[in-house]
Amino acid sequence: MSGESLPATVVRLDARGCLVRLDEPQEGLPADGYELWCGVRGRIHLRDRRHQKAPVAVGDRVLVVRSQEDRGAVDSIEPRRSTLSRPGARKGRVEHVMAANVDRVVIVSALLDPPFNPALVDRLLAVVEFSNLDALLVINKMDLGDETPPEAAVYEALGYPVICASAVDGTGIPALREELLGSTSVVCGHSGVGKSSLLNAVQAELGLAVGDVNAVTGRGTHTTTAAVWIPLNGGGAVIDTAGVREFGLFGIPKRDLPWLFRDVALFAPNCRYPDCSHTHEPDCAVQEALVDGSLPPFRFDSYLKILESLEEQEREQ
Repeated sequence: MSGESLPATVVRLDARGCLVRLDEPQEGLPADGYELWCGVRGRIHLRDRRHQKAPVAVGDRVLVVRSQEDRGAVDSIEPRRSTLSRPGARKGRVEHVMAANVDRVVIVSALLDPPFNPALVDRLLAVVEFSNLDALLVINKMDLGDETPPEAAVYEALGYPVICASAVDGTGIPALREELLGSTSVVCGHSGVGKSSLLNAVQAELGLAVGDVNAVTGRGTHTTTAAVWIPLNGGGAVIDTAGVREFGLFGIPKRDLPWLFRDVALFAPNCRYPDCSHTHEPDCAVQEALVDGSLPPFRFDSYLKILESLEEQEREQ
């Protein structure tokens, strides 16, 4: 062990440090010589702790130094080209970077069990737009019904691709596999929608744990308890994340929100006032679009709920 800096990707975090996947295999390491447990240098660990939940995120590109046979230390973190973040502790003042250096957010919902939830989809799409990422909507468990949720057509009309899939019978799996190859995607959704099951269907040897929906609460169990970076056969990677109950928005000014809804942004330039909130002002083109049916009510309802949450964040801060 020469102490040279080795380039790697962070694939998992825990209280002890992080697991990294080295770009090149090294003798004496598990997983064909690629994986190494690392601590984080104190100067990195203390950096910007007032504003970030942790200094290192899954997906980070790092340089590590191997200090023992199966241990090392993160010596530096390369600048991130993108992040998917949500509020951490302290009333949203701390950023929790769920995944770094991703190209796309794959939003997984279920047709049933639990039922399709456009509110979470809309929240994630707002973050996608703010972060300048691509989005893909996957509706899993199509084996439980015959009809696609009507909201799916709205998302497709807005330019968001939709794949209807089933991890049980294989519907949509080839299309999903093709979409994932060659890029880095982070997979998000409610607990119980089948994120891990879909990834197991895409790449059978993954063996990710899967769970059932609680029959009493109608909510899924957290089978994925922490984000994990997974290389794909044929190129690219996915970051599987723990299921969420709800998804907060971090660092998004409320004035930007109309432009993060593609349909609201389509009508907003025609409002009488340039700073129109689209909630009560006269001659509001967004309100007019809602009345004449050009703007789907569920999308406007999502906009109002997110606007309310952003206003609450501003008051708390």
